[in-house]
Amino acid sequence: RCSTSENCGLPAVTPLPTFSQGPVMRFLITLILLLASSTATANAPQFKPTFNGPALGLALRLPGGAQFETYRGIVVRLDEANQASVAFDADTMRMAAGWTEGGLRLEGLPFTGGHGQFPSMNGPTLFKTRNGPGWSQGDSLDEPRTGGGTPPLGPLPREWAKLRGWYLHGQQVIFSYTVGKAEVLESPRLLTKGDRKAIVRTLQIKGDGELKKLVIATSDKIEARGTWAKIGESAVCVAGGPNGTSFEVAADQLLLSMPGFSDTQRLQLAIWKSDGEDVEDVRAAVGDPADLSALTKGGPGRWNQQPLVTQGKLASDETKAYVLDQLTLPRNPYGGKMRIGGFDFFADGKSAALSTWSGEVWIVRGIDDELKKLEWKRFAAGLHEPLGLKIVDDMIFTVADDQITRFHDFNGDDEADFYETFNNDWDLTSGFHAFCFDLHTDTSGNFYFGFGAPVRGGGRSFERMGRHHGSIIRVSSDGKKMDRYATGLRAPNGIGVSPTGQVTSGDNEGTFVPRCPIHWIEQGEFLGVVDAAANYASMKTTPTVGQLRGNRPQHLEPSEAPLPLAWLPKGVDNSGGGQVWVTSDRWGPLKGEMLHMSYGQSALYLVLKEPQGKVMQGGVVKLPIRFTSSAMRGRFSPRDGQLYVTGLRGWQTNAARDGGFDRVRFTGKPLRMPVGLKVKSNGVEITFSDPLDPDVAADPDNYSVDSSNIRWTHNYGSGDHDRKEHVVDKATLLSDARTVRLIIDEFRPAHQMKIGITIKAADGTNIRQTIWSTVHVVPK
Repeated sequence: RCSTSENCGLPAVTPLPTFSQGPVMRFLITLILLLASSTATANAPQFKPTFNGPALGLALRLPGGAQFETYRGIVVRLDEANQASVAFDADTMRMAAGWTEGGLRLEGLPFTGGHGQFPSMNGPTLFKTRNGPGWSQGDSLDEPRTGGGTPPLGPLPREWAKLRGWYLHGQQVIFSYTVGKAEVLESPRLLTKGDRKAIVRTLQIKGDGELKKLVIATSDKIEARGTWAKIGESAVCVAGGPNGTSFEVAADQLLLSMPGFSDTQRLQLAIWKSDGEDVEDVRAAVGDPADLSALTKGGPGRWNQQPLVTQGKLASDETKAYVLDQLTLPRNPYGGKMRIGGFDFFADGKSAALSTWSGEVWIVRGIDDELKKLEWKRFAAGLHEPLGLKIVDDMIFTVADDQITRFHDFNGDDEADFYETFNNDWDLTSGFHAFCFDLHTDTSGNFYFGFGAPVRGGGRSFERMGRHHGSIIRVSSDGKKMDRYATGLRAPNGIGVSPTGQVTSGDNEGTFVPRCPIHWIEQGEFLGVVDAAANYASMKTTPTVGQLRGNRPQHLEPSEAPLPLAWLPKGVDNSGGGQVWVTSDRWGPLKGEMLHMSYGQSALYLVLKEPQGKVMQGGVVKLPIRFTSSAMRGRFSPRDGQLYVTGLRGWQTNAARDGGFDRVRFTGKPLRMPVGLKVKSNGVEITFSDPLDPDVAADPDNYSVDSSNIRWTHNYGSGDHDRKEHVVDKATLLSDARTVRLIIDEFRPAHQMKIGITIKAADGTNIRQTIWSTVHVVPK
């Protein structure tokens, strides 16, 4: 990178007040969001097995304040009437809450679109537990997690407790986790007898000889009476377990204490609204505990549907180099929108897996040249906004807000039987705008995804920051290690990893992001958002969040600004997608090049990259393709070598439909567009894919150049500054007949440079193109 003192020849970056920061605009934004949220809340759906499945990942705010919040929650529906549920905390292995009345109201993203809203219970809790360890380590329940704020963030240390995942057997959910060296299976159910409803927790524990204490409930009214106890207006009893198992009270927590054992023990806990006079009746009704291990080998399907069939639509015009074929998405029979968040191909290239923003995974087969019969099958549901998907050795992995999941189908019925927690080591909050985006692997099998920062409602600054927000996250190929590969991102809706391991990313305009960038990333690099920087405390520029800033006054140090490959103007990309590398020699003359997708503009760009010393700079040129929806994720098919693109419609996009799945197919026709850009001391050289008309290409009047700069500040975005229209003094067609050298008046570094081109190919075909580029370094 350029030294901090020279700033690569760019103008100094200074704060600039904008109208968008004023009180009137802030009031209007807040009013709009409140009105939208009110409408969404009124129409909030319930948690339903037909769409969500038996378990649903989400962040859940419980009564009692922040100490009861559940950020990495998995809610299990317990009855057909959608009234009873429990919430399991995958960070702490605690059963966070249970209720038998009112059901679960699904407000906010991705359910109703309300910003700043969250799922909530309609009825009272039967029990709840404070956010802390759900099991003791030995005798200790002292909070091991560090970091400021309440509650602590992230999962417990692996040696204390760790979620392995959850099995599905029909509508039954069986959690699998470890506590120390003990292996635990746990399954909740609802026991109904007359008017009485009890939540029953069945546990199967392969012990390790150490004393274990299980947290049952948090309350200021607890009475422990041996093998049963009172929790406010509820009663709880235990059936089974090793001799000596009993309840005890520690401060405001009810615990179940078990003596050490090394064999396998089964026990059941029942919790119901009662004063305790019917304890023995309930204990008898609970019955003997089931062998939960028998339910972990696959079971009956949950949807039992025949594959849904659609017919694709081939391009009607084959005259261009690249044309668009549509892979028609099915109408979702379960009620959800087919908003595609990620996809990848199986090894045969004829089938693929796709994830939706609403939490589903679908498998589609029949992807051939004609697309006449596409067969769709729902594979999984209930995920927490899975916006990335990768297939490794024909196994499906997704990244959602809460974890990377590896799916197992034990009985071959195209429905996942085990949702394995491959990795969930990052800090997670209830921030509504802190998604996990995209999923890729490198040549060593490491996984990469983008983790957004928790943007506040209205877009400015951030909510509570965890240790991993705003980062490119890397996870080892075995899922056991995680680190921050790069930091300082806001909302990177898409990343890329080249065949050689080069990591790239986009980002979304906002605080500390003056325009949408394309980042060419080196490990450990800071990418612009100070609040999300690994070393924010030692930077001269201060964060926007007061808790991070400490006692320092707000300060901006322009030399700390990032140097992305390119800054893209609003009309080019107002919200970036991912990047994909051309790995196929069947996709025209662009093999080895990088493509950038725009979620906001539903567009595909060829990236014209150029190294200048330690700086990678360049620009983009648009391919003439209009997608079914936005452009977010791209993969090249191992079967036909063509590019397939998926996207969805949320906000800040011109996407025409909720979701799309398209094929960008090379026809063999001439491309006739810029494919290379080099900065010279007094201008640029532009290389085209095809030979040019020498007379037209050498006319400087056929080119236009203008430039402008932007400001990297604490503000949301930036205006355009230092605008200048340049004169093209001379145009020369070089000996390869494809490269034009432009001598440009007062050529200089610029954040945004626009080069307009109106020339002809050697065969007389008109070429009208625009290159948008960033010039950090002008060689001498």
